[in-house]
Amino acid sequence: MGKHQKRKTLILCAAAATLLPGFYAFAGPCYYPEMNPDYVLKSETGSLNSNERLRWYLEQTGQEPDAEVSQAQLDVSADCAAILNVGGEIREYVTQTDDNDFYLHHNAYGGEDVNGSAFFDSRCSFFPQDDQIIIHGHNMRGGAVFGRLNQYRDVAYLQNHPLITLETLSGTDYYVPYAITDVNVDMGAENYFLEIVWDFEPEAFAQYTGYLKEKSYFTIPVDVEYGDRLLTLSTCSYVYSDSRLVLCARKLRKGETPEEMAALVGQSTVSGARPDTIAPYTGGGDYESLSGSDIDALKYETEQEIGYIRESVPDLFEE
Repeated sequence: MGKHQKRKTLILCAAAATLLPGFYAFAGPCYYPEMNPDYVLKSETGSLNSNERLRWYLEQTGQEPDAEVSQAQLDVSADCAAILNVGGEIREYVTQTDDNDFYLHHNAYGGEDVNGSAFFDSRCSFFPQDDQIIIHGHNMRGGAVFGRLNQYRDVAYLQNHPLITLETLSGTDYYVPYAITDVNVDMGAENYFLEIVWDFEPEAFAQYTGYLKEKSYFTIPVDVEYGDRLLTLSTCSYVYSDSRLVLCARKLRKGETPEEMAALVGQSTVSGARPDTIAPYTGGGDYESLSGSDIDALKYETEQEIGYIRESVPDLFEE
């Protein structure tokens, strides 16, 4: 090998080692310095999910994993990927597998349970973090899993419970809400909204977040811009025949403090936005055409508190 070839090889290897901060030297292919570090990471861990990839990365870089999540993976389940805290009152273990159905009917410990568990959408990666990560959970009348997200339909509750934390093996990240609304996920409806998006181009990001802010029941003085990391909590709702209540949040940016962002959310006001009524009941929210018997026929796996609809359309219910 010539002198120049040796020098070129050394440069490429050194570049690969510096793509991931603090990365230990390891046997593997060399990468060009212009390659995205996330691409390098995924190429080394292609068969692993987010949780497994994060543990691998921490081991490679000699970092200590978060003690509480590590213990949960021993005591609860190896699928336990995070601990979610919403507003200081909702605390859930969050799982992730390649199957989005399993934790609809099993708790975080893996036992059969009608309440299910909160879980990351299998299509999303929280490490490296996609543009958006989505956590699903049943909306149970008794408040289990995401049943208490209904409390965020009250602006006073939002003002007093403004912060979300997500604790993974790498530590705790703070998120702050930017929109709260119901979206119609019936693909045949005129107002269908595709909520499961994890990777955006700039224009699509602006359209997605702009729609949610426009439809939000509250005017929340938290801005969102391309490059922000989004977190969406999604649960079934009765507003449309197939709908989701979504609490949409973004990660705090460098330099922002939880205290100042909580103060911003504390200034939120009722926006006046209401659910759309442009589609028929089979795919929309035209409540005037419903009767009490229709409520009983709603096709949901779980029950939720329907006080919001009772308040919005009182004539729908027979006393």
